[in-house]
Amino acid sequence: MDWAGTPLITLALAAGVVALVWHAGHRVDRMHRRVDDAWGSLQLQLTRRASAALDLAHAGLWDPVTSVVVAEAARAALAAPPWGGEHSELSAALRTAAGDLAQVASDLEDPDRGPLLRELAGVWYRALLARRFLNEAVATAVQLRSRRLIRYLRLAGPTPLPSSCDIDDVPPDGLIRQ
Repeated sequence: MDWAGTPLITLALAAGVVALVWHAGHRVDRMHRRVDDAWGSLQLQLTRRASAALDLAHAGLWDPVTSVVVAEAARAALAAPPWGGEHSELSAALRTAAGDLAQVASDLEDPDRGPLLRELAGVWYRALLARRFLNEAVATAVQLRSRRLIRYLRLAGPTPLPSSCDIDDVPPDGLIRQ
């Protein structure tokens, strides 16, 4: 090999390393945006679920005590961030209010309660999916950020490590048909 080829090989290797680092940094940035979007989607779905629960509580279909408990839990969830325990409390209040499987099944067919419960079931299912997508995106981002190249070159920048959302969002039995 002559001396004229050495700078070209060095330049090609340097360009390859730069492209590799740029690609890794771009991938980390995309993952962080995906996590941010998933948090926004989860917040939207949890807000819709709390609104549907509030509509159901104000419909007068439950006894007054149950309606007040669900309405207070829904109002607290509307004011809370997606990672707050208020969403878990709303889930527990709705499970208590829904009763057993036979009651939920008959309420879904009821002309008064049916549409409200079906709306709640729909937004609850979308909230479940949003939380699953968020937790998958967080796991992928954490795995990506644990790679040596990304850690050593600090390609994630000052962005904090994303965290998952662990709330109690188990629906009442029979509300969501799998």
